[in-house]
Amino acid sequence: MRRTARGHYRPPPLWRQLLGQLRGRDQMLVRGPETWPLLLLSFPRGHDDIATQLRDAWLNTLPLLRAPVVDPYRRMLAELPSMVVVLLDPRNICTCLGHFHPPGSESRLARRLRADTGGNLGELDLAWENIRDWRPHPLSSLAATTDAAGFSRLHFRAALLTVLLHELDHLAHPDHKEQTVRHSSDAFYTAVLDELLREEGSGSYGMSASA
Repeated sequence: MRRTARGHYRPPPLWRQLLGQLRGRDQMLVRGPETWPLLLLSFPRGHDDIATQLRDAWLNTLPLLRAPVVDPYRRMLAELPSMVVVLLDPRNICTCLGHFHPPGSESRLARRLRADTGGNLGELDLAWENIRDWRPHPLSSLAATTDAAGFSRLHFRAALLTVLLHELDHLAHPDHKEQTVRHSSDAFYTAVLDELLREEGSGSYGMSASA
C-alpha cells in the first residue's frame, strides 16, 4: 500500500537482508478467532512493542468494531491461507506502507515454514514508521479534542490495522484493483479512528478545512 499509487513488491536489497540477519529478529505467534489466519509476526530484535501493538489491534480492536465496519472483511479473512507471515520493519526504501508478497518472492522464513509444515501460507510486510506518518485525509481534523498525543496513539492503532487488512485483501484476492481496495481502506480507517475516539471520550473524527 502506497500513499498514492501502488508499487510492485521487490525483495529487500542484499545489504538489508544481511543487516537484518546480524541484528537478529524475533517472532510472535498471534492466534485469533477460528476462521482467521494465524499471524506470525517477525520483527527486529528490541521492537517487541510494535509487534504487541499490532497483536492488540488484531485481537482487541478488530473483533469489537461495529458490524457495519468489520463485516466487509469477514469473508476475506476466511479465504486467507491458514498462516500469514507479517514482516515488520521501520521503513521501506520505496516508501510504501506495506506489500503482499506474490508466490516466489517470500522471505527465507516463509519458505522454511512452508517446507517444514507443508501448510498453506502467505506473507506480507508492513513498514511501521511509514504507517505512523501516513495521513489518508490531509485536511481532516478532530472535531472535539486537543489531545495530540492521544490522537497519535489511536491513529497509529487504526492505521496499523487498516494497512494490515489492506495487504491481506490483496493476498486473498490478487486480482482486486488497488483503487478499489484503497477506497475501502480509507473508509475503514476513518470508521475505526472515529470509534476509538468515541470510546475514549475524545470526540469524533471528521473533515474540515485547515485553519
